[in-house]
Amino acid sequence: MELRRVEDELKSHCESWRQLRRARGLTCDGNAALPTLKELFSKLNDEEIFPPEPEEEPEEAEYDTQMKDEEKKDKESIEYDKNNTEKEVEYDETQMKYVEKKDKKFMEPEKNNSTKKSSEHSVAASKPAVPASESNAFSKSIYIGYIGPEEEGIADHDMTPQQILELLDKIKESLTLLAPKMNKFLNRTIEKDPITRKPRYGEKAMIRVKQAIRAYKALECGLSGVFQDETNSESTDQSSLVSNLRKQVQSREEQMNEQRRVKQTQEQIELERIANEKLLAEKREKEQRLLEEQRKREEELELSRRAEEARRRRIEEEQLALAAEREADANLLSLVPTKGPEGVREQIEKMRQALEDDRPALDVALGSLYTLFDQITRKPEEVSFRRVRRDHPKFNEDIGRHVGGKEVLIAAGFRLETLDGVKCFFSKEPNIESDMNGWSDWFDGLKKTLQVIEEEMIK
Repeated sequence: MELRRVEDELKSHCESWRQLRRARGLTCDGNAALPTLKELFSKLNDEEIFPPEPEEEPEEAEYDTQMKDEEKKDKESIEYDKNNTEKEVEYDETQMKYVEKKDKKFMEPEKNNSTKKSSEHSVAASKPAVPASESNAFSKSIYIGYIGPEEEGIADHDMTPQQILELLDKIKESLTLLAPKMNKFLNRTIEKDPITRKPRYGEKAMIRVKQAIRAYKALECGLSGVFQDETNSESTDQSSLVSNLRKQVQSREEQMNEQRRVKQTQEQIELERIANEKLLAEKREKEQRLLEEQRKREEELELSRRAEEARRRRIEEEQLALAAEREADANLLSLVPTKGPEGVREQIEKMRQALEDDRPALDVALGSLYTLFDQITRKPEEVSFRRVRRDHPKFNEDIGRHVGGKEVLIAAGFRLETLDGVKCFFSKEPNIESDMNGWSDWFDGLKKTLQVIEEEMIK
């Protein structure tokens, strides 16, 4: 099993070697930079690899005597085996030699160590030899298993210098670890069985071991050429393939570092540009915000100024309107020099003259005056009867729009007042409890006015 694992590992490394030869990174003028495995095998010299076989030492007499005694003692056992078992010889992969094949049905447990040694001696003595043609064919098949198919040296896949170096280092490290096992196999090629004095390996096993050693030496030779300037410090005439690859890797790393440095510089410049643009944008935004705030303040100031001007104009207008109203009221009052029933009669006369051609309007005006004063005299305590809105549509339609209409109310004792924000003609009732005489005079004046209006209506 150990030999099989070593063979598989060496074949894997041979395949890696063939892969390296086909790599585009290892070509020179279109040809592979590495020798073929066949070329490496051809450089090997078995005399330099395999040690010479030691000379046969004479057997001691004591050993022969012991063997004869053991044969006598085991004679019966051997006869028993011959009668009950058909002996056959087969190659044991585990022991890497030919051993006796027994029928398990008739097998008996070994009685002692002497019987076992005698049986092994008998089997080894009867082991058939492998024919020369079969041996050559077997050796060639093992050899082909290592070198693989014929190579044309055409690069058919890409490998970077770093990948090539890693694969070469992997093969070198593995061969270093295999060295103790290969030395063990190499020493066993000259060892012999202490009983049969035959080689330790059978013929086919010996072929496999030697081919494995040759493959190991071929790979070792190839790696020696690849790593020549690293293993030999005095070799300065030319650089090895590994040195060139390391230079390429170093150059590639320097290029990558330079590219990274340039990229980092560009990224730094870009970051600074972005930062500057951001600062500039923030500055512009701040300036825009300040301008907007300034504009809003100016608008607010302008609105405030306009509002103040409007308020001032409104106050002036109100003052002018109030002054105009006061002047109008004063003019209205000045038009009624006489108060009481006589003054009422004078104002009705002016109305009659103004409406000389419009008797129906005069009748409506006198009728409305009569109704107004009749309600007051009937219910003098009712404030709504004694308050007449100056802007009341019905009042202006019937009385106020005519000459003397408003003057009749002034002559009858009505005052120009503002009640609850409404300008009115108001006849104020004196307090009957505190001013009985004043209340009587006021009420008598209302009744006399009503009598004058009634008389004027008859005319």
